[in-house]
Amino acid sequence: MRARLRIVIAGALFSTGGALIKSCAFAPLQKAGVRAAIAALTLFVLLPEARRLPSRRVLLLLPAYFGATALFVVGTSLTTAANAIFLQSTYPLWVTLLGPLLLHEKPRRHEFAVLAGVAIGMALFFLAPEQGTATAPQPFAGKIAALVSGLSYGLLLLGFRWLGKRGEGEQCAVVAWGNLCTAPVALGLAPLFGQQLVLGGAGDWAAMLLLGVFQVGVAYALLVRAMPFVPAVQASLLLMIEPALNPFLAFLMHGERPHPLAIGGGAIILGAVAFGGIAVARGSGAAV
Repeated sequence: MRARLRIVIAGALFSTGGALIKSCAFAPLQKAGVRAAIAALTLFVLLPEARRLPSRRVLLLLPAYFGATALFVVGTSLTTAANAIFLQSTYPLWVTLLGPLLLHEKPRRHEFAVLAGVAIGMALFFLAPEQGTATAPQPFAGKIAALVSGLSYGLLLLGFRWLGKRGEGEQCAVVAWGNLCTAPVALGLAPLFGQQLVLGGAGDWAAMLLLGVFQVGVAYALLVRAMPFVPAVQASLLLMIEPALNPFLAFLMHGERPHPLAIGGGAIILGAVAFGGIAVARGSGAAV
């Protein structure tokens, strides 16, 4: 399969998260834990290079992986799918702010424009007045969880870049072991946050199987296999299919209608990220 097609398919699989997470009646942290357990099994089957004990470098990235994935599930469970995915998409803001500190990489001129656009879009989400609904019972708490998920995802991407400089292919281990470690932590935290673990019904487990096997497992396997053959900028632009499709699928399945300010904020965030990707591609001579 062509590498770019793999990335597009991975993005499309990622985009099913919002609708499927809302189709399961489990508590948010139980959803995160069960999804991670199923995804870990899938990834260890699909990625043989992950079947080794994690190095210290891999272990350092596991908290960021937990935050990026488990908090996204929590955020999606508490607010609209659009709010969750667009606020997670603020990760370029955190990469720009933290890159100089953690990797000693100075931001380029166009990245400040991306930073400003993402910050404006993020502000619009918190200005949008929203009331709880059946599929978004605690919108403000969900927004906070999704925003922290975006911060964690930014840290994870910085960590992947740090690992990539060594050329040892440890990203596969981070994804597989990240899910394996996320499962018990999320399930263990659920009672501490007043979330009761339940057995659930057939529909709940069907949603969890789809999430674990396809939305995380197969998607990440396709992504890590394709990344060595596609420039990072092109990959990030191709993956923008996820925030474009995620709210649409949630609307089709659950009738979610984000507030107009949230839609505007999401459009600004996606536009800023796209602008940054195109600017990098032009500056490096890569084709977009």
